[in-house]
Amino acid sequence: MTESHMSTRKKLIFVDIDGTIFMKDQGVSPALAESFDRVRANGHRLFLATGRAWNSLPEEVMALEWDGIISSAGSDIHIYGKRVFQTSLDRALIREIVDVMKKIPGMIYMLEGFDRTFVGGSDSSLFWEKRSMPDWMKSLREEKNTRSLDVWSPEREEIPKVSFMVDSPEVIEQIRCEFGELLHVVSYPIYQNPDIFYGELISREADKGAGIVKATDWFGMDLADTIAFGDSMNDYSMIERAGVGIAMGNADPGLKEIADHVCESVWDNGVLLELEQRGLA
Repeated sequence: MTESHMSTRKKLIFVDIDGTIFMKDQGVSPALAESFDRVRANGHRLFLATGRAWNSLPEEVMALEWDGIISSAGSDIHIYGKRVFQTSLDRALIREIVDVMKKIPGMIYMLEGFDRTFVGGSDSSLFWEKRSMPDWMKSLREEKNTRSLDVWSPEREEIPKVSFMVDSPEVIEQIRCEFGELLHVVSYPIYQNPDIFYGELISREADKGAGIVKATDWFGMDLADTIAFGDSMNDYSMIERAGVGIAMGNADPGLKEIADHVCESVWDNGVLLELEQRGLA
């Protein structure tokens, strides 16, 4: 990875949502939204790159102008409103994951489909109550596209990503030992409740890093002309592969270690400041 500050070459810019440009307590700042307009007016292309499924993207974020969206952590890619790539996890692997997770006391897990999310677990009633979960999960719980695992049909509903909530780091290691060779297993404390951990099982072949490669190839551009912003370990492959990988000031320490640069935090409008300093906005 190489870093270049002021460049006349057109860029592909990839931004994560949660913890990067958006927080529930502040949304997307108007100044950042305006800077995105300037970025596109200057001829650069702007992508969302999120672990969220398409069905859980915030309306406020979707109202902005995007050249493309990478969702489901890389398994679902839209460019100019058209889906150009989609893949899902093997059904047998998903059944194996469910068989393991349903035996873990206190775990809540979510099969994140392209159109609907299915919730299960030994105490999945917690999901339907207003306790110990991120605000975006509370809103997801209230959406019509969220269902109990009981109604999931493996033959009809493909699943690109599995996520879970648990209060034990030891359980996360158990999941990593079970599935870490086949999938990325990433986790981090929940912002509103650091005693609860949120985890994701992500395809190694269709992660965010692979997603930005596909998007770059689609435009016939070079990876050297890509810039990526992220804050969590599900951004690791994207930050590592981008021409310039930028970790937020509030990012996971492991992400900061491999980033080319660390900008200000999401609360201090780090993406906006970085875009302006690089002459992109």
